[in-house]
Amino acid sequence: MQAPDLLCVARKIESWFARHQRPLPWRDGYDPYRVWVSEVMLQQTRMEVVLPYFANFIARFPTIEALAAASEQDVMAAWSGLGYYRRARMLRDGARAVVERFGGRVPAGVAELQSLPGIGRYTAGAIASVAFNRRAPIVDGNVARVLARLFGSEDVPWTRAEELVAACKRPRNFNQGLMELGALICTPRKPSCLVCPVRGECATRGDDLPRPKEKKPPHALNIPLYLITDRRGRVLMRRESGPLMNAMYHLPHGTTSLLSGQPLDVDAHDLLGSFKHTVTTRRIEFALYRANVRGRMRRSAEYVWLDPQSLGKVPHPSYVRKAFRIAYGS
Repeated sequence: MQAPDLLCVARKIESWFARHQRPLPWRDGYDPYRVWVSEVMLQQTRMEVVLPYFANFIARFPTIEALAAASEQDVMAAWSGLGYYRRARMLRDGARAVVERFGGRVPAGVAELQSLPGIGRYTAGAIASVAFNRRAPIVDGNVARVLARLFGSEDVPWTRAEELVAACKRPRNFNQGLMELGALICTPRKPSCLVCPVRGECATRGDDLPRPKEKKPPHALNIPLYLITDRRGRVLMRRESGPLMNAMYHLPHGTTSLLSGQPLDVDAHDLLGSFKHTVTTRRIEFALYRANVRGRMRRSAEYVWLDPQSLGKVPHPSYVRKAFRIAYGS
């Protein structure tokens, strides 16, 4: 199998991107901070989901200094519903490191970028190439698929990416073109080979690669949620203290919720509704009940009363918003 002409491939992808790129907000001026935020948000999250979150996040934290100075609760509240919350914490930690070590200016070098919290090889290459037009390779899921089909092999994707970015004229356009090609043309199923700019150089011209990985069957769960309100209409919420969703606000749920070391004894009555929610390999069916607490509640930092209109001011997983829409209609 003859290897594709690297220079030809690079030029065609750059030219295609220049004509067909989507008008995304972080492409307006390529501000390094905005490029960084976009790359973190786009990890394991679809573009259409990210766009409104990106706009709100930048409006709330318009500069890297603003993000560095923000509290974890404020950052998590702005991220609420986007999932994979460790990304938000690491992004704020990275912003603080940039302010402390680089005077508030995002570094352009891959090594310096990788020294920041939460930035790995791919993200460093994306920021360096997209924000600063540096010759840095990138390999994410979309790029890996394009490279596998183009070269007819899933082997050494980083080596292939390095060879191609070395042959390109404008790394910013080339790397974004690779990502855009994977998102719009060289899709996982039924790729649009007839309109692909590098179809003449492609070794496969089809969707045989990458070979599908065996997926674990989804784990089905049924979880009751409890809407408990006081005389002022406030909702009882539980602040998570575990490693995955630390400081996130949840509705009391399940068969036992702890309050100062004692079970929260709940009397559930009216079923308000149910809804489905997916988290990675878990398929959850939530049932929302109006409920009361039996007996006297003890004071605890674990539970707080929250005005339903203030939900957007605290960090919370997206299922809570779904439950509130059932309870309050908005």
